[in-house]
Amino acid sequence: MNLEQIQEKIISDFDFEKVMNILEKLNEEYEKEDLINNVKGLVKMAYLSREMEDVSFGSGHFIINRSYYEGEEVQYDLSFLLEVNANLNYELEKPFETKNINEKEALLKKKLEELLLININANKEENDNYIYEANIQRIERMIEILD
Repeated sequence: MNLEQIQEKIISDFDFEKVMNILEKLNEEYEKEDLINNVKGLVKMAYLSREMEDVSFGSGHFIINRSYYEGEEVQYDLSFLLEVNANLNYELEKPFETKNINEKEALLKKKLEELLLININANKEENDNYIYEANIQRIERMIEILD
């Protein structure tokens, strides 16, 4: 399907009268043609997107989603959304402890030290193997970063 066909199909399947009734009850004044033009623009953005995965675009109260299924089928979904939100931000009495991060770093450092020892021993057995020498240098740098 081309862009115009997709726009036409989505617009013909969408219940703009219901949207107009909802908006009227909310004392929001829109012309149906403006809503249709808004949807056409959203469909065009989704259609022209080069992403080969799911994309979403929103404008006003509308959101369009485009999805591909198994590389053979494409689906467009148009939604009319109203959101009611409440947000609360406040300062914590005391900050989160970074104990878990420090424990993870300590465990990572221990594992790197074990890996370093394995590479040092293997390097001694194989008489200065360049791969082991490179590994040793990389691991030492990683340990330095953790310190």
